[in-house]
Amino acid sequence: MTWLIVIIIVAIIGAIIGFIVSDDGEKGSGAFGGFITGAVGCGAIIIRIAIAFLSLYLLFRLGNWLFS
Repeated sequence: MTWLIVIIIVAIIGAIIGFIVSDDGEKGSGAFGGFITGAVGCGAIIIRIAIAFLSLYLLFRLGNWLFS
């Protein structure tokens, strides 16, 4: 559940930044674009961290199986 909260907070920050830096007529789409970009980017980083930990776990399991 904490990862979901992190993704939501990053998405909200991205929406605020997208709202601030967009042109006057494009505030809504800038905020939405920042929201989506922040959420997808944060989710991708979290998935890469999980895959790295899973790879290390499997490497240690393989080493344990080979040398035990």
